[in-house]
Amino acid sequence: MTDGTRPGSAEGIQGRAALPPRHRYEAWSLSGGSRLPLRGRMALLVLAGTLPLLALNLGSIHADFRHERDRAGRQALDLARGLALAVEGELRMRMASLEVLALSRAARRGDLADLRAMAEAVVAQHSPDAAILLLAEDGQQLLNTALPAEAELPARGTLDNQRRVLATGRASVSDLYEGFQPGRLVVAIDVPVRDAAGRVRAVLAMNPSLGTFDEVLRRQHQGNRWIITLLDRSGRRIARAPEREALRGAPMPRDFMPALLASPGAIGGDGIVTSTTPEGEALLAAHARLPGSGWGVVVAVPMAELTRPAWISALTSTGIGLALLLVGLGLAHRVSLSVTRPIAALRRLAAAPDGDQGKLARATGLAEADEVAAALREEARRRIDATAGLKDSERRLRLVVAELNHRAKNALATVQALALQTARGEAGSDPARFASEFGARLQTLSRAHDLLAAMSWEPAALGAVVRAGLAPWLEPPDPRLSFHCACSPVPPPASPGQAQAIVLALHELATNAVKHGALSEPGGRVTVTCWAEEGGAVGIITWQESGGPPVPGPPARRGFGTRLLERALARDLGPGSQVTLAFEPGGVRATMRFLPRRNAAAAEAMAAAC
Repeated sequence: MTDGTRPGSAEGIQGRAALPPRHRYEAWSLSGGSRLPLRGRMALLVLAGTLPLLALNLGSIHADFRHERDRAGRQALDLARGLALAVEGELRMRMASLEVLALSRAARRGDLADLRAMAEAVVAQHSPDAAILLLAEDGQQLLNTALPAEAELPARGTLDNQRRVLATGRASVSDLYEGFQPGRLVVAIDVPVRDAAGRVRAVLAMNPSLGTFDEVLRRQHQGNRWIITLLDRSGRRIARAPEREALRGAPMPRDFMPALLASPGAIGGDGIVTSTTPEGEALLAAHARLPGSGWGVVVAVPMAELTRPAWISALTSTGIGLALLLVGLGLAHRVSLSVTRPIAALRRLAAAPDGDQGKLARATGLAEADEVAAALREEARRRIDATAGLKDSERRLRLVVAELNHRAKNALATVQALALQTARGEAGSDPARFASEFGARLQTLSRAHDLLAAMSWEPAALGAVVRAGLAPWLEPPDPRLSFHCACSPVPPPASPGQAQAIVLALHELATNAVKHGALSEPGGRVTVTCWAEEGGAVGIITWQESGGPPVPGPPARRGFGTRLLERALARDLGPGSQVTLAFEPGGVRATMRFLPRRNAAAAEAMAAAC
């Protein structure tokens, strides 16, 4: 158009027809063939940039809400479990007082005067707000510290808990029921009272004040709108924080009962459900069972506490987003004005000769935008790479921390089990022997840990596992103990849990052989063999003693090692495993079969060792 022709004139049409196809398309676009103006395109660009960000922000708020809800649920569940243990402790303390009282000479002989004096002392010292009762098998009260000694005593109206104690001979805690005073709700802790022959002839009961449980819940209440409730087995409210006396004895909402009764009396029944208050307010409720009594603790979080911040954030974010959108549209209008001038210059130069195209790029004033865009894209690429590396490092760190927590918990649980089992055995009454045996078992556990650490907690070669269990007798070697591990087929590797169990089992077998078996005599022999069956799919370890003292048969008393081999080992070796322990006259024979979890690196290491 620098030649003076108009866009709609015959000369202009003929000029465009003479252009190549690509140039004709560009000329058509510049002459208004596309009807959406630049201002509209800039507005669409602002909308396309703002609305997805607004949606992303709302999605992030929703994700934060879900995270906060999950965190509150976990916190409520932890609080419920802690309260369950606290209430269980209160019950066990009172139950222990009753059991001591039931073992007294006065209780066994039926001396009500002495028994009443002792019961009043227990009440005054431990439970001043409680009452202790002695009841016959038919529920008739024989003694009640809450009433004068000469008062006429009524019969207990509800006998379910008492019948349970008489049938099982064990202490029990009742559900909430109405006492002999109309409208008064009570719970009972019942323990059996036995005569000199050991027969249960009566029940000693304590009715603790329900305010005791209110106080336990109130101590743990954090002053927020959370609701803590103590329930009996049937789901009736025993105590509540904040307190509402009108709700005591009322059942929980019907929609909550299936989750509460799903696994009664077991910690495995703990969980988190949604429920409502009697006023219809939505709740996020975590429930936990008391391990002994079967009662339950519910910690309920009002959903409004979780949704209100999310709604406020969403509305605030939406308002800010709309304001930014309006500002962006205004800026887009001004930017479009600054862009239309270079476009007008491009329109004037559209019919310029090919030799003037270099001038066209410089005349628009937008050449630097391409360089900036390239720089921004390069910077974005670097940020994406850096972010991806950071996320990968964070993921690896979380995996390492989770694995470390898991291993630490497993190790502590194993050490605790070793200490308990050693204390329950013959060494429990001898501190020096306990220290020796427990220390030896800890050293064995340490050798298993060293082996697994050397393998980076991957499955370990079976030969290395057996050598770790027999290290005290193989280093330096004891000629009376021989070990051989077959190489064809290659025995499968043992997973970390299996390796730890095998090391402990072999240590117990060797220790028993030194004390009572083949290694206790100079001429005794122990042969340990490991091999594979079914093409390497099944690992087998055998222990055979010979030349030692004659074995009269299975021991009358099961020690730690016998219990470990007969009960715990097969479970630790996993599904499909089998452990056989035979007390043959010529010597003890043990066989361990297990199905390992395959690991290619460990299998190659085992093959290389062979």
